[in-house]
Amino acid sequence: MGTKNFLDASLRPPALDHQPHDEAGAPGSWAMLDVRAYIADRRNATTAHGRMNNGGEIQVTFCVAPPPAVSYFCVWCPEPAHLAGIGTEPRIIAAEADLAVLRVGFGSLFDCVDPQCQDIFVYHAGGGEKGPSLRLVTNDDDPYCLYFNTGILRHRDDTNPDDDDHYYIVAMDYSKLPWHQFRHGPKRVIMLGEGGLMGFVDPWRGILVCSVLDCEDELHYIPFPRSLKDNKKLLVNPVIARDIAVVQGRIKVVDCFYCYASGAWKASVWSRAATSLEKNNWDRDYVFEIRDGLVDTNTLHFELLPKLQAEDGNSPQQTLEALHIAHPTLSLNDDHNVYLMAKVDTCNKRARVLAVDLKNKRLQDVGVFHAERYLDITLSYIHSRISKYFKTTPSNSNALAAHGYKRGPHSYMTFRTSVRTSAHCVQCVPPCTSTFLG
Repeated sequence: MGTKNFLDASLRPPALDHQPHDEAGAPGSWAMLDVRAYIADRRNATTAHGRMNNGGEIQVTFCVAPPPAVSYFCVWCPEPAHLAGIGTEPRIIAAEADLAVLRVGFGSLFDCVDPQCQDIFVYHAGGGEKGPSLRLVTNDDDPYCLYFNTGILRHRDDTNPDDDDHYYIVAMDYSKLPWHQFRHGPKRVIMLGEGGLMGFVDPWRGILVCSVLDCEDELHYIPFPRSLKDNKKLLVNPVIARDIAVVQGRIKVVDCFYCYASGAWKASVWSRAATSLEKNNWDRDYVFEIRDGLVDTNTLHFELLPKLQAEDGNSPQQTLEALHIAHPTLSLNDDHNVYLMAKVDTCNKRARVLAVDLKNKRLQDVGVFHAERYLDITLSYIHSRISKYFKTTPSNSNALAAHGYKRGPHSYMTFRTSVRTSAHCVQCVPPCTSTFLG
């Protein structure tokens, strides 16, 4: 079957049968999306086909459900030889609006982590009269730039405003940064508004802001508030301790940590206007502890929490306070919700996803995440609005016939820059190279 390179669990996509609560907002407005593909021949209205560099056909399908369920995508190659050539499960490296950037590695498990042995695809959800598409992009400049801190920017062609098929794939080449003057380790890229303004986020320190359409523009640095910087956990991967998103015109940051003073897991949420570049403009919106008191009679699917033996020897009961909490995920609706991964032990193959209503300080819902493909707690899923662009009417076979594979233009941008620092303002020193195709 050509599946020997993949984990057994990756060959068995889970059922998405979680029933959301009535107050979840628009069911398809956003999703939590597993970053690692399942290997399965799944087809629905989201299915798109493309061609790899080796000529083989590749198929991508999304299977989505509203949070706290975790959505996922499936990859398949009709030819077993082409499937066997893929070295490990493909991954999502960026997602914005109706676009997702996928990375497919080839060769052995060792070889496929080399950017030279990878294909990069852009999946377009389509919507309206257009069906989904999958396009191979080329990176002739520096393939290592697209390995980390990748973002995607939709860009319309002024000569044809009805054509929305133009975009940049953006990656900051931070090897050019003067580390003796400025430390910044970007792990996430966010869109900050119109005009190509993007933020390269170091989850411990702050946001480097750049207009990627004009690399000669002044760069800006937005530091996180001091309490967030002081709460830096040196032995913890920042992507599982913090999350950042732009929601309703505000940058939101959630920080999850264990408070030894109170003996409980805590989380705090901070926000600021996305259009403001002022240094000290953060508001602390919420601080809360993960306690059993969050549970009430309206909590959905509380029975999914594991039963743990009580210290007094009584019968095992569901509890929040004995769980390991991490991987906070901000809701992309303006509904004051945060989603937290919970495990009895960090190595457990089954995790729970807690939907916490911050405004009312209550546990709203509990979901299950199949975590057997991930060691310990690591970046497992991201938030994405791509689900709201999918067609809701089933058209599996018709969609495949009407929207068969069509090779489109290659589109990418590499943002590479040398910088110098002055306080919290970073100036871009030309030249800054970029490429736009589309």
